[in-house]
Amino acid sequence: MVSIRAKDDDGHLNDAMQELEKIFVDRIGGLKAAFSDNQAVVASKAQHAEQVIEGLKANITALEAKLRETEDALHRKDVANQKMEESLSTEIRDLQSVVKQKEEALKSRDSEVNDLKSNRDVLAEQITRLELATQQAKGEAANKAQHAEQVIEGLRAKIATLQPQLTQTEQIVVGTDCTTTGLGKDRDTQVINLNAELKSQTNGIKKVAGATPVVAEAARKIVSQDAFARMTIEFSKLTNVMGSIASLIVRDHVRTLGESMKEFPQTRLAELVESLSREISDAKLKADFRKRFGNV
Repeated sequence: MVSIRAKDDDGHLNDAMQELEKIFVDRIGGLKAAFSDNQAVVASKAQHAEQVIEGLKANITALEAKLRETEDALHRKDVANQKMEESLSTEIRDLQSVVKQKEEALKSRDSEVNDLKSNRDVLAEQITRLELATQQAKGEAANKAQHAEQVIEGLRAKIATLQPQLTQTEQIVVGTDCTTTGLGKDRDTQVINLNAELKSQTNGIKKVAGATPVVAEAARKIVSQDAFARMTIEFSKLTNVMGSIASLIVRDHVRTLGESMKEFPQTRLAELVESLSREISDAKLKADFRKRFGNV
């Protein structure tokens, strides 16, 4: 019974061992299958990961290229901005220089305007004095003209009185036979004296009457435009003002004298030169100007 029981136990043990072996084999096969499946999944995931990595690398390369392009664009913009800033700085400096020059020119112009205003006041005073002098000169000229006319009328009346006396004396001398030498000499002397007085009166009338045409002829002479041009250039140099300002000053002095540039009389040139010379500060230059243009 023991042997039978032992046999039965061995049989059960073998069955159990076979069952266990079968279980192990199945489990190992399942594990192998699972491992194979896992390897396939891992390979698939690895391939997918490689694809993702390649895509990421491509994206990174594209992004790096885009970043370089962006950096290059920014660099070019920085260079362009720097050049623009330099250009704007240069333009600003130029504009500041121009503005400074304009301000200096305006200051100079203000100074010239102030000088012109001062000259205007001086000229106004000169105009007043010259007007008074002109009125006085006109009155004196009228009085002299009236006196000359009176003198001429008196001389003519005296000539009219002497002419018959001379004629009568000559007739007496011719028609009368002088009996004595002394009487003849007296009459000859009388005739000579009458002739001399008549000649003297006639010459006086000629002198008084001839003075008017001479004055009128001198008054008709006018200063040439060329003389005014030379005078303006010289005045500009001596006073150190621009030519246009010098021309305005000369015209202003001419108007102050009540005359025009086109018909300025030669007889008043000395007055104009004297008036302009007051604008020249240097005494020697002033004297040279008067001497040079006193008789152009």
